[in-house]
Amino acid sequence: MRNAIDLIVQELLRRHRPTGRVDLNDIAEVVGHRAVSYEEVEYIVDRLEAEGFRVAEPLDEDDIAVLRAVLVSARELAARLGRKPTVVEISQASGHAPHTVRRAMEQAGRARAR
Repeated sequence: MRNAIDLIVQELLRRHRPTGRVDLNDIAEVVGHRAVSYEEVEYIVDRLEAEGFRVAEPLDEDDIAVLRAVLVSARELAARLGRKPTVVEISQASGHAPHTVRRAMEQAGRARAR
């Protein structure tokens, strides 16, 4: 595989080592505007799984705890600031990385839409 794919894998490993979980949106975020083939995405997923990461699996208890912490922080900040807080503000208040906050907010939005 080409070097760019290895860099994508390394970034995903670095970002998600604390949780051991990678959402498909996390992969898309790291890939960004780079052209990546279907086979290369499969390779990325295979590499992550070989490292013991859960890729695109349902939320577990730890994931739900993070989601709750992010939402509590977001609500507290909104009340205190009188506006919708930014991802960076929620990240700082909750102690979770910005990409973790983005995924939690996406997951909360999907849950509300159901």
